[in-house]
Amino acid sequence: MHIDEKLKDLLTKANLTGLLAKRYEYVDPQKHMYYYQLHFKYVMQVEKYYMNMQDHSHHYMNMHDHSHHGVPGQFPMY
Repeated sequence: MHIDEKLKDLLTKANLTGLLAKRYEYVDPQKHMYYYQLHFKYVMQVEKYYMNMQDHSHHYMNMHDHSHHGVPGQFPMY
């Protein structure tokens, strides 16, 4: 499976900052909060980017798949 480079970068950053937040959770509260906030920021970016990719993919597929048009109650199968 091919993963988009930007998505891969965001996932890596989210994972690393999450690990660092856990590392400092009970040792250094300031560092914990710093890395947790970065982690949260990257997780939100991952979600936004991924959902945007899904919307574009779904839109593209619907533009080229006319098999379900005009038939009430019929939805595309995935």
